[in-house]
Amino acid sequence: MMSPTSEQKTLQQRQAGLKAAYRIMKGWGVEDSDQSRILDVDQNTFDSTEELKALTERQLVTISYLLNIHASLREVFQNPENHLGFMTAANQNSPYFGRRPLDFVLTGEIDSLKKVYESLEQLKNGLW
Repeated sequence: MMSPTSEQKTLQQRQAGLKAAYRIMKGWGVEDSDQSRILDVDQNTFDSTEELKALTERQLVTISYLLNIHASLREVFQNPENHLGFMTAANQNSPYFGRRPLDFVLTGEIDSLKKVYESLEQLKNGLW
């Protein structure tokens, strides 16, 4: 069996990352239409080599932040119910000030995703 080329590996990684980002957001209760808007892709992109090749830097950064937010949630909270609970509960701490972390994700803005990730990293490191 031949090993995949670096381009094939990159496409496989992009496809896996995209599918994981969709799965993660679905777990947070994000509607399909919002998932597609946040990632700026159609679900048909999963199986389209051309579409996967055409993912922009912004889309890849968005996917990366979603995967990292998920990983941080798993590190901070051992109970999976708390992953959803954290994302969907109003939070009085900075940077949320009464909003839900999920509200930040729903903007689809890189800076908002970064804020959620950084707040989880602070929580993980006991800085909250």
